[in-house]
Amino acid sequence: MKEHFINELQRLDSLITAQGRQVEMLIGQAIDAYAAGNIPLARKVVAGDAAIDSEEIRIEEECLKILALHQPVASDLRTVASVFKINACLERIADFGTHIAERVERMSACLADPAVEKVDFAPMQYMVLNMLHETVEVIDRRDTMKAYSIIKNDSGVDDCHRCVLESCLQHLRKAPANAEYYVDCIGISRDLERMADIATDICEHIIYQETGKIIRHQG
Repeated sequence: MKEHFINELQRLDSLITAQGRQVEMLIGQAIDAYAAGNIPLARKVVAGDAAIDSEEIRIEEECLKILALHQPVASDLRTVASVFKINACLERIADFGTHIAERVERMSACLADPAVEKVDFAPMQYMVLNMLHETVEVIDRRDTMKAYSIIKNDSGVDDCHRCVLESCLQHLRKAPANAEYYVDCIGISRDLERMADIATDICEHIIYQETGKIIRHQG
């Protein structure tokens, strides 16, 4: 029975890592779709969100099954509880990626118009994608040192978000005719900022899973 329980925990770890990699790929595609104004790729991202949702439900059911059948305690209980929370976090990150992809089609005209001053998301996109990639590595390896490092990096994304907001407001004053484009840019910036926030949440869950320390709400 113990061996079966260990196998189920290992399978749960494999499922959540695979889900993390799938979400990371979806976010990369969403960012690529915006950068290139690629409408077919954006639609692919939106369609792909359904698979993330289905897998989220499957992993949740696996967690509940383990809790019901094995009644884990101590570190095993922390593992199941952490996977349960991380699973929901990954699904939310995918939703924010879908929001970006959904904006691409209506922004396409402005993205293709050289007369429209574009908002530069490159630094923010790079930071967020790097955070997501490293967060998946943290999930896979349970690397608490890297988790702490990722949490510290979140402030850099917040700084980028503020810069984008200021840039969009300036553009809105100069070119109110392009207001819809800049409002969408503000939305994209907010989506990227929320992804980084949720990545830090995942790292906090991993730290709790491995050490038992709760570091949420500690500044």
